[in-house]
Amino acid sequence: MNKRNIAFLMARARGLRIAFPLTLLFLLIEFFDELHYGVQGAAFPYIKNDLGLTYAQAGILLGLPGLLGSIFEPLIMLAGDTSLRKSLVILGGSSLVGVVILLGMAQTFPVALFAMTISFLASGAFVTLSQATLMDLNPSREPQMMARWTLTGSMGNLAGPLLVAAVFTQGLSWRVSYWILAVPAFTLTLLLLTSRFPPRQQRLVDRVHPGEAEAPSSLLIGLWQAVRNTHLMRWLILLNFSDLLLDVFLSYSALYFSDVVGLAPTQVAFMMSALMAAGLLANILLIPILEKVDGRRLVRLTAWIVGVGYAAWLLTPWVWSKIVLALALRLSTLGWYEVLQGEAYAALPGRSGTVMAINSITGLLDSALVWMVGWVAGQIGLQGAMWLLLAGPLSLILFIPARRQPDLKHVVQ
Repeated sequence: MNKRNIAFLMARARGLRIAFPLTLLFLLIEFFDELHYGVQGAAFPYIKNDLGLTYAQAGILLGLPGLLGSIFEPLIMLAGDTSLRKSLVILGGSSLVGVVILLGMAQTFPVALFAMTISFLASGAFVTLSQATLMDLNPSREPQMMARWTLTGSMGNLAGPLLVAAVFTQGLSWRVSYWILAVPAFTLTLLLLTSRFPPRQQRLVDRVHPGEAEAPSSLLIGLWQAVRNTHLMRWLILLNFSDLLLDVFLSYSALYFSDVVGLAPTQVAFMMSALMAAGLLANILLIPILEKVDGRRLVRLTAWIVGVGYAAWLLTPWVWSKIVLALALRLSTLGWYEVLQGEAYAALPGRSGTVMAINSITGLLDSALVWMVGWVAGQIGLQGAMWLLLAGPLSLILFIPARRQPDLKHVVQ
């Protein structure tokens, strides 16, 4: 590509920037991320067959990138609290362009594993730091913006399988789906290249030690101080416990309806689709609700409803009531992730990268909870193990404070 073509693309990107405000750009990045995730989920059986993978290799392909991400992502998030943030986001987007093309060309397991591992790390820089910057752009409205973020992602997640289906109806390979993904990834990265990120917010560490905020030692000290911030840790730990009746519930729902309720495979598939649709509806309803109702009050109220409803779901012997209650539970958990994640950002204003670094670390708790449910199911059966998920709404009822305290009080001293 010669200099004239590059200049032309940059000029077009500057023109597009007028039509794409930074907030909208970040939401489109989340749409792309979930579109990518949806394509991977729909295409994975064909990837496995095409590459001749064993189930063990398939497990490594799905699990190892996340494990490596939990090691390296906190470092990326910490670096995002410096003037390098924009460069990291652009680097993540550029890497994703190459990765989706590479994965579409992969012929062997090692190449696919390399591509998916880089994809996971690149998404951390591209997507997670975009979310963090979106929160910095909207102080005191973090839950409301998280609601918009989640809704946009849900639409992308639904669009992913549709893209794969459209490719297959044209008689094309799953590889084409990944090559198509390179187009929005490249476009969004180009738009970011010409965008103006907000200046770093003046942090307390800047005022105490001017000019030292970006030093590695200062970042690590800030991370340690943030870990000791009980207000921040409360929200991040509650976020992981709330996931018991969000993603963990969804993860085990298919097995529950198949092994415990006794639904046929087709019925289970329809049930899971209905749960996804209910989640999308909840995301749509949440945006106007958060404009009128305090987020903490909403989560405390729905935690009571979900706690009672979930116990009833486990106890009822009738299939139709289990289906109705499952859909009602999916609707009733609206706002849990958005409010808790938003409160975590608000607990450490101006240091969203540090918040996400700790969030990556505490995510190991979520993994442990998922494993614990599976282990208990192996000992006493899935019906008994599912009672553990009741810890989610109970923790929200017991530990979400009723009153909002001034955020500056919780900034690292």
